[in-house]
Amino acid sequence: MRAHEGLVTYLVFNLTWRWLESPFAGRESINETQKKPNVSESLREGSSFWCTGDSKSTRLCKFRYLCYHPVQDEYLFFHGPETVIDGVPDKRFDPALLDMSSVEDHNTQYFNYVDYPVHALESFSNITMFDDFSLIFHRFNPENIMHVVHDDLLPLYHTMRQFSQSKLSVDQEYIIVMMEGWNEGSYFDLYKLFTNRSLLLKTDLQKANHLMCFQHGIIGISKYTTWYQYGFNEPQGALPHVSLTGGYVRHFTKFIQRRFGLDDSSFHASESSYIVLCSREQNRLIINELDLSMAIARQLNKRVIRVSMATHSFKEQVELVSKASALIGMHGSILIMAMFLPPGAKLIELFPFGISPDNYTPYRTMVELPGMNILYASWRNEIEENTVTYPHEVPEDGGIDHLSEKEQEEIINTKEVPSHLCCTNPYWLYRIYQDTIVDIQSLLLVIESTENKQNILSARQEHKLYPSKVINVTCQPLQRRNSQSCSCHGNHL
Repeated sequence: MRAHEGLVTYLVFNLTWRWLESPFAGRESINETQKKPNVSESLREGSSFWCTGDSKSTRLCKFRYLCYHPVQDEYLFFHGPETVIDGVPDKRFDPALLDMSSVEDHNTQYFNYVDYPVHALESFSNITMFDDFSLIFHRFNPENIMHVVHDDLLPLYHTMRQFSQSKLSVDQEYIIVMMEGWNEGSYFDLYKLFTNRSLLLKTDLQKANHLMCFQHGIIGISKYTTWYQYGFNEPQGALPHVSLTGGYVRHFTKFIQRRFGLDDSSFHASESSYIVLCSREQNRLIINELDLSMAIARQLNKRVIRVSMATHSFKEQVELVSKASALIGMHGSILIMAMFLPPGAKLIELFPFGISPDNYTPYRTMVELPGMNILYASWRNEIEENTVTYPHEVPEDGGIDHLSEKEQEEIINTKEVPSHLCCTNPYWLYRIYQDTIVDIQSLLLVIESTENKQNILSARQEHKLYPSKVINVTCQPLQRRNSQSCSCHGNHL
């Protein structure tokens, strides 16, 4: 069946191609372009795949001569005399060969390719070849800093370390190709930290109507560094088997600091003279934020620096958080910055009325990774009168006007959001987009409680250590009253 589909695609391709050839007009010129016959001659050896991983969720593939055509929006694999297919399952369409994103089993992130005989290259009158090593993957949500760091940057860092071809731990001469179809997004410059080359987007390739081929590289991205799932198939929560350690997170954060040109020397929270309070600009506001910051400053005898995505760049946030003694803020994506906190620091996460801290734990899970050495505490608004809801907003911002009166009444009277899936549950949206008057005294008690826990930070080892076998064992008799025993000694290899 697949062979027939490939033949049909090939014939359609031939007919469509003749009418669609046009010059490339990209975001910037792509100077790796070569024309036939040189490109087609090198492609004639055929495409190859070497894949590791026993399922689409764990699979990554190294490739040679993988092509993409923007008209068909398909990846093309040319079977030739030197083709190698290693680690590709027979049922690669059930449902896909691999996930292009680090978010597991999301059907918008699947990858597969269509098969062509190598002589089909004759049908393509114009071919662009990217000669340098390429890493091709999908960003998940480039407009949200939590998703950018957790789903993209940290997995990208690990994947590049895994396949580094230079003396550096991260080979910064890779071409990074992001093929999910988003525009640059708010945090595009962060991806530039990982390569000295120009980034490529799918939209860049789609401005050309001809075949684009990558000489060699990696397709897919590792999930090794992820720790959280967002509730697409079950209520959100920590992943069941997390391999990531605090030490590895700190490798990543120091890499980011170095690329920004910031000080990445060792620093402990006890040396800090200030606390960072995360401020929000549009929703989920702390209504009495100024009073709260002044109360925290008096209580802890430290400066309180208010930081937000609107007032501080990512680099400025990294610089401030990495020297802070604590990060305090309402549940939200900016709390991913807690990974830059120094050892011994605290993360205090605030939750609006009706939102249980036990059900939404991406930041708690992160700072409690073994070796992070960051104290975590949560505060929850228990006073319904201290909250401002927005029932007349659009549904995605917590509005409930579109629902029946009975449903609206039920949501308003529900005092704790019930368990739910992502991402449109009206109970969740109604409560998470509330503004809050923080009960300062109860929050100060939570902060004070962390002061008493400073000496019980996790001493758990990041990795299990297994010694070698014992050799050169010798035993000596020990004479004791009414008995005799032996004392044995040996060496490890």
